[in-house]
This record gives sequence, structure tokens and C-alpha cells, in this order.
Amino acid sequence: MLSSSASLCYNNRMKPIITEQSFYKYLKCPSWIARELKNEGQFQEALIEKLQTEGLLREHELELLRDRNISEVVSEDMDEAALETLTLMKKGAETIYKGVLVHGHWVGRPDVLEKVEGRSNFGNWYYVASDIKRSSQLKTEYKFQGVFYAQILRKLQGVRPVNGYVIHANGVVDSYLINDFYTEFHLTLDSIQEILDGEDKPHFLTSGCKQSPWFSECMGDSESCDSLSVLNRIWRNEAHSLEDAGIDTVSKLASVKSEVLKKVRGVSLDRLYFLQQQAISLLDKQIIRIGDIDLPNEDGVVLIIDIESDSLRDVDFMFGVLVVDGANETYHVFTAETPEDEASTWRDFLSFIGEYAGANIYHYGWYEVDRFRQLSAKYGVTEVAERMFSENMIDLLGRLRGSIIFPSPFYSLKDVAKHLGFKWRAGEVTGVDSIIWYEKWLNESDQQALQDIIDYNEDDVRATWYVIKWVKENLM
Repeated sequence: MLSSSASLCYNNRMKPIITEQSFYKYLKCPSWIARELKNEGQFQEALIEKLQTEGLLREHELELLRDRNISEVVSEDMDEAALETLTLMKKGAETIYKGVLVHGHWVGRPDVLEKVEGRSNFGNWYYVASDIKRSSQLKTEYKFQGVFYAQILRKLQGVRPVNGYVIHANGVVDSYLINDFYTEFHLTLDSIQEILDGEDKPHFLTSGCKQSPWFSECMGDSESCDSLSVLNRIWRNEAHSLEDAGIDTVSKLASVKSEVLKKVRGVSLDRLYFLQQQAISLLDKQIIRIGDIDLPNEDGVVLIIDIESDSLRDVDFMFGVLVVDGANETYHVFTAETPEDEASTWRDFLSFIGEYAGANIYHYGWYEVDRFRQLSAKYGVTEVAERMFSENMIDLLGRLRGSIIFPSPFYSLKDVAKHLGFKWRAGEVTGVDSIIWYEKWLNESDQQALQDIIDYNEDDVRATWYVIKWVKENLM
């Protein structure tokens, strides 16, 4: 079956194909599509490709579909798979898993095609499409992919589904109306087609670019152009308002007089001053303090935590805790060596932090809070831990964002800690690497892979503590 890393042309068709992943890539980073076309794709490991599409491993998808009468499309050849899918649709198969829908240069690969009552070219039934996604949110890219499937289904069966569907990792099924996204879908489709036809689009750096295999190129292009998009969390409409006022680079924004800023329309003056401070920070490569930093002065023990998760299996498999007691720093790790150990590992983690009931718990960003909420609902939580989660959690990123401007387009832990001088033992690694290592551990019993994750997790909590200490020593 065709993968996103394969050639963009197939079966002697010279027109570049559009798939459901085209919408994912466009919404994350339009340059992704252009660079992929220019480079005729880029090989991606199957696990990385699965992570990019935010799906689950096959066994977990099948578990979610266990109560359905499934017909699985197994052909590896795309054209054969499309023919197999169409044959199953004509026969009225109840549920088609991993079907392929082809019309012209459009290729859709929904995870599930479900038979419903209604009139179509096939008889008194037609099909609706759904994808299986690990996120609990109904994201825009999921909806656009669903509208894309609906468009192809209309061509194949003579009727367009009214609703699109997403099956989440927890089994919850979300639906949405195709018509609600029809206009925006076609505008996006037109833009994708223009890129595939060779039209250059202005690049705008966003956090979504980090998902692209060409992120370093995106960053390099934006920095070399002195693009306003390198400002942390600047909105496109804000950049457009500045450009309309003749302020189209970071350098110009950093040096422009306040009288000129006051003429910028559609953006508050306070926001413009803040963006200007970001521009100055980037050019001078200096940290700028813009407000008081709300971090407590602890006298006792503090905990710094970090979670490692395998999103392909929807399992949280490692809980790292750095216990800081004065000058003593001790790292503790709780590991689910198999996915089935998740519950017991969670309970061990809760028991451990319960020994430090009065301690503040530092984390970096929203992820740990969200996972604690999910795990508490799934397995339960002790009274002590629940109180700690509600009263003692401190999001370091949230505390810093309104008080400090860092000379960086992004404020991830790695961006901030590396700027301050912290070094990860494994170099340029991410959470994706920890997932790949965990899969290697599960499939090959590779002890080094498991140790690599532990080292990576320890570095994350120590990096968080490194930032905390730097802030307290230098800015408080």
C-alpha cells in the first residue's frame, strides 16, 4: 500500500496524488508538501509515519473494533487494495478495515468504512468513513480528512455521507457534519493543489513545522528571511497587520518607533509592545524579564516529574521523579516494562509521591496534568495524590511564559534548557525517540533501549530543575 514516504506519483499517473495525509501536512506546515514534492518523498520508518498520523498500532485498533464484523483489506499494492475495497463495498461488507478509496489522483485510506442503510449505487446501503486517532480531541485535520473521504465516497457510491467520524483511543466516537467544513475544505484543497502544481507559498513558521521531516529547513528559511514568524506564538493575522504597516521583518519590528506601532491596525498596543520585546530578545540573543516570576521559595522537599508515553499503544509507561531535598537530588523511576503493567506502575508512583504529601510538584507544560487526569479516571487515585495534583502542581512553563522572554521561536523544555546551558546525554532526541526505544524494548527485549529511555527521562527532570534553579538564582 502506498505510504506517505513513497513517490507522489503512482500507476503511471503523472499528476501528484492527494491523500488524507496531505491535509494533515498542510495544516501542520504547508512547506511540508512542497518539500516532499521536490524531494520525491522521504523515507519514514513505519512507526514514525504512524505517529505523524496520530493513529494506534494495529492490535489496538482491532481491539476497538472487536464487536464489529470486520473485513480487512490486506493487499500491499494500492491499486489491488482499491479494487479489493470496492468489491467488498459492492458485496455489502458490514465493516471494512484499512480500505483504499481511489478517484483520479485522490487516494483516501480511512481506517474504517461502515455500512449504513440508505440508497447508493451498490443497493440499499452506503458507506461512511472513520479514522482511529489517539487524541481525545476532535482536531481540524481529522475533520478535513473525513470530508476528503466523503468526497471520494460520493464519486464511488453516488452518495456523500452526511457525517464524518473519529474513533478515539478510549473508544469514544465523535461525529461531525460534513457540510460544516465543506467550504473551508475546498479552500484548503485548492491551496494544496496549487502547491502540487508548483506554486510557491510564503512560509510561516509554526510549532506544527516541528512535525515535518524538513523542520530544520523551515527554521533555516525563516531565520534567513528575518521572518516575523520566528517570534514565539505570533498569529498569522498579527504578522499580516505588521506587514501591512511596512514592518515585515524581525529587525524592523525591533527598531521601529512607538509612533509607527500605534498605526498598526487590528492588534492591541500592549500586544505590539510585547512582540517588539520578543524581536529585541531574538536580535540581541538576550533574555528579557517583563514581569514578576511566581515561583515559591521552598525550604523543604520538592518533586520534579516527567512522564514517558507510547501513544501508539495509548500507554503511559514511565514516571520519572527527581526528589530535591536541599543539596540532595535523587532520581527515581517507575517503569511499566509491559503495557499490562501500566496500572501497577501508576499505583507505585502514587504511593511514592504520597510519601511527600506537602511537597510542590514541578512539571513543564500541560501534558503531565492531562495524563494524571486520564490515569486517575482509568485506574483511580489515592486521596493524598489527588490533593497533591489539585493543590501542589506547578507548571514551570506557565509561570515563565508571562514573565520572561527567551530568544527563541519555541519555548519547549529543550529549547529553553539548552539555551541556558543544559545538555541531554543523547543529544538531539525527542519524545518520539522514547516511543521508538520502548517499541524496541517490547519487541526485542533490548535492555539498552530501555536504559536509553530512563536516561532521557532523567535528563528531562534534571533539565526542568536546572531551569528552576537558574530562574531563582538569576531573576528572583
